[in-house]
Amino acid sequence: MKWIACFLALFLTACANNKTGYYADDSVLIRQQFAQMAQLNNPQGWQVKWSGVIAQTRNLASGTEVEVVYLPLAYNGIPQQAEQSPGRFIAVFPQLLDPVLYAKGRSITVSGATALSREGKIGDMPYRFAVLNATQHKLWPVVKEVEVRYEDPLFDDGFYFHHHRTIVPR
Repeated sequence: MKWIACFLALFLTACANNKTGYYADDSVLIRQQFAQMAQLNNPQGWQVKWSGVIAQTRNLASGTEVEVVYLPLAYNGIPQQAEQSPGRFIAVFPQLLDPVLYAKGRSITVSGATALSREGKIGDMPYRFAVLNATQHKLWPVVKEVEVRYEDPLFDDGFYFHHHRTIVPR
C-alpha cells in the first residue's frame, strides 16, 4: 500500500506546473485596479504587472515609451482578448526598443513600478495615462491560426463528413 501511495505522489507531482523566469510567482506584486492608477494623485512606486496590445512606440533621447491598450492578464501572463479595455498606459523603458519589432497590434506584458500619471492625447482627445517604469517585459509572438483538417479513420462511416479543427501557432 505504501508503494501505491509513493507512486501516486510521484505521478501527481510530475504534472505540477513549475513557473520560472518571467512567469514566476506574482505574490509580491500588488493587485491594483488599473483605473485607479490613471488618476491625478495615483500611488507611485507600486510593483505591478500589466499587459495589453501596443498602440504606439516612441523613441526619445532618454529611452523608449510604449503606449499600450490595457488588457487583463491570463493565467499564463498573456493578455486576454477582450471587447472593452479600462484604458491605456505608457511603459517607459530606459533602452532603445525597435519600433518595427514593437509594432502596433503586438501583445506585451510589462512589469515595473508605477509613476506619476501624465496628460496626453489619443488622436485629438485629451487623456490621462497611467505610467509604468518598466523593469522587465515580454513581447509575445504573433499567433496565426492555421486550419488543419484531418479525418478520423476509426469513426468515418462515409455518411457523416466531419472535419476536426486544430490551431497551430506559427
